[in-house]
Amino acid sequence: MRWPLQSPDLTQCDFFFWGFVKDTVFVPPLPDNLQIFATHITAAVALLNRDMLTRVWNEMDYHIDVCHITKGGHIEHL
Repeated sequence: MRWPLQSPDLTQCDFFFWGFVKDTVFVPPLPDNLQIFATHITAAVALLNRDMLTRVWNEMDYHIDVCHITKGGHIEHL
């Protein structure tokens, strides 16, 4: 199966990773300099574990199936 060109529905970073990092980093008190901000991002990424990534992969697999069934049509995040 060919990978659909520019398919925003099939990007793990868009539907999980960036949201997880933002939800973890952007909580009060907000970082007041870039070094602290970078440290918070690194800490957020370190929170990822095998179970979380497995669930992300399963969700990704589902989105690929839906994209295949809809012949590459746009799908909404469920």
